[in-house]
Amino acid sequence: MTDIVALDGDEDRFLSLLAGLEAHSEHHIAAAIRREVAARALDPASVADVNARPGIGIEGFDALGPIWAGNSYLAEEMNASMDHPVLKALENSANTVVYLGRGATVLGAVSVADEARASSAPALAALRDSGVRRIVMMTGDRRPVALRIGARLGLEPDEIHAEMLPQDKVREVGELAASGRVAFVGDGVNDAAALARADVGIAMGAAGSEVALQAADVALLSEDMERLADAHRLSRRTSAVIRQNLTFAIGAMVILVVGGLFFDLPLPLVVVGHEGGTVLVVLNGLRLLSDPIRRPKQQAVEYPGSVAPQAA
Repeated sequence: MTDIVALDGDEDRFLSLLAGLEAHSEHHIAAAIRREVAARALDPASVADVNARPGIGIEGFDALGPIWAGNSYLAEEMNASMDHPVLKALENSANTVVYLGRGATVLGAVSVADEARASSAPALAALRDSGVRRIVMMTGDRRPVALRIGARLGLEPDEIHAEMLPQDKVREVGELAASGRVAFVGDGVNDAAALARADVGIAMGAAGSEVALQAADVALLSEDMERLADAHRLSRRTSAVIRQNLTFAIGAMVILVVGGLFFDLPLPLVVVGHEGGTVLVVLNGLRLLSDPIRRPKQQAVEYPGSVAPQAA
């Protein structure tokens, strides 16, 4: 969390109320807010009947009535005015802004600086090296935020799709699928529909929401993006071994059958050849266990337009 704006001047009360809502959310932004509140030794306010609004925010009820927290889409839906100099300054920054309001009244806002995981840029580079033809980023964040993070990941501006609602991600995945098979990686409620729509849905398991895990075909039980590149390399090696085994097994069977029918090959030799071929196929498959994934040496890479990480 980088900035806190409480329009009534009471930051502690504002953060307590915001944390009361975000305590019911699995989103990473909610986690950042909760960490800030814990660092200040504040108690989250009591908020009940909380309802998540995928892609835009969260709503609930406290002692004074309905309350909400979310992005500008939710603020606009509530007809809340954000015409305040301090709020405009937050909106113009390259950080994610979360507004807190009651009805049509905005109580304040916080900005949160997303940071790219250290393993993400090398992982994406490894995916490109292993044959992935196209990588795009889809996010519900504002475009300035998306461009800042995308630059650190080595992505071009035309590979970055920002300000996307869950249905926008589904539509984009569908458009990408028209030109080839698509794997979608996500970890939140907002990604669940796109995970289900993709040819292969991959959930970042340890950090992912339960609905994302249920919608995905594959779950990575780690927040390390390099595991994604490892899984891709392992799948390609497995596919190659399967093709080798099929080719060898079918070839051996053809030779033994032809030899037995037309060249008077002794039956014991045919049996030994068949069973020996089975053993060789099994041993070839076991190479996947004895040959661990070798990660390439990683070096720190600075991409054009990248910026230093901002402290939360």
